[in-house]
Amino acid sequence: MTVEQIEAVLAKTDVKIALRHRFAFNTGTLLRLDNFLIINVFDDGRYYVQGTKTAELLAELAKIGPPWDPETWSGEMPRQALTDGFSLPGSIKWFES
Repeated sequence: MTVEQIEAVLAKTDVKIALRHRFAFNTGTLLRLDNFLIINVFDDGRYYVQGTKTAELLAELAKIGPPWDPETWSGEMPRQALTDGFSLPGSIKWFES
């Protein structure tokens, strides 16, 4: 699922995007909606909807693809985060004197 696909679904509703913001490590986009829901859209195609009363929106989005289930996450960082030049947590080099 892409941000553009989600925007196309939202265009058919009364819900508007209030804020669009890239994640840290440049791995996806956060869409904050005017109905207080948040859609996390990852660059690898996953998406996750946060908030209350998400059933109607999830039903529309599920027609394109199923949402990501964080319970199935293995803890592995997305490949893009490993190759886009950012330092990963735990990779800080301390200077020794």
